[in-house]
Amino acid sequence: VLQAMGGSHAKAEKSKDERKESGAVIAWRNTRRDIARLSQCGIMCGARVFHIAARILGPILLCVGLGLIGFVTHTGFFFMLPLLEKEGLLVQVCLSTTGIFLLFNIVYNYARSAFMDPGLPPEYETGMAELRSQVEELGEAQMKQCKRCDRLKPPRCHHCSICNRCVLKMDHHCPWINNCVGWRNYRFFCLFMLYLCIGCCFVIFICLAFLKEIVIFKRKRGSLVSRLVRTRIMMVFMMCCSIMVALLILGGFHVFLVLSNQTTIEFQMNFIRRAEARRNGEYFRNPYDLGRTRNFQQVFGPYLPRSLLWLLSWLTKPPSGDGIRYPSLS
Repeated sequence: VLQAMGGSHAKAEKSKDERKESGAVIAWRNTRRDIARLSQCGIMCGARVFHIAARILGPILLCVGLGLIGFVTHTGFFFMLPLLEKEGLLVQVCLSTTGIFLLFNIVYNYARSAFMDPGLPPEYETGMAELRSQVEELGEAQMKQCKRCDRLKPPRCHHCSICNRCVLKMDHHCPWINNCVGWRNYRFFCLFMLYLCIGCCFVIFICLAFLKEIVIFKRKRGSLVSRLVRTRIMMVFMMCCSIMVALLILGGFHVFLVLSNQTTIEFQMNFIRRAEARRNGEYFRNPYDLGRTRNFQQVFGPYLPRSLLWLLSWLTKPPSGDGIRYPSLS
């Protein structure tokens, strides 16, 4: 009897411990679920705040960019150029002509990249009706429909959460142009960075002619006007140096993207795929990489790089294609 009572008591204790453990497990699961919900809510709130901030910051940065271009232009033509009068009229005319050419191309490409539609895919039904004959070649997996805007989502197309729309061959959303960089305005964006970098080098070259006089003989320039000129020239010099360094890094990255026929989003995805293929002992190659010349022509149109005609975006033809189908190795 005592053994039976002891056994029943042990069983009761064991059942109590099991209930305690099960209660602790349930409590832990509930706590983990609550933490996951709170973290998800926090991520969603943070994403909404980021999108609202990006929509507000975009027009501000666009105005700041135009203001910086205007400040450098005004300083160059109204403060620096008159100081070169002793160099002769020919030097002033050559510098003015070069500056106007660079300024026109900077503003033109900046305006086209900022205000041009980067590429909007058609409605799903309309796009499928147009591509019905190519379904067997493209494959059903590539004929997707965006879950957010319900438009056709071809390869290389992504939905921008800031613009709240799909963009053909989306590269990224640039707050400095308050627009997405995509299939239609990517060449203008690249040319804007190129001309802006050349313009910065041009301004720095002119500023170097005044550095000796400003730094060494600054005590002899004691009037209010000379101090203003000295301050503005130094500000322009430091601004152009900073912008040029940033453009060399960003522009060099986009040169690599153009020559390898990738977007910024595809570069990140291909980096992961290349690492996985390397771990599996395989070789990964970008399926849209058709060679440097053809990759270049898919961005800047039917021109060879050495022809230099692609630099004049206001005269050249756009790249061929519709932004939906792209030639690939597969």
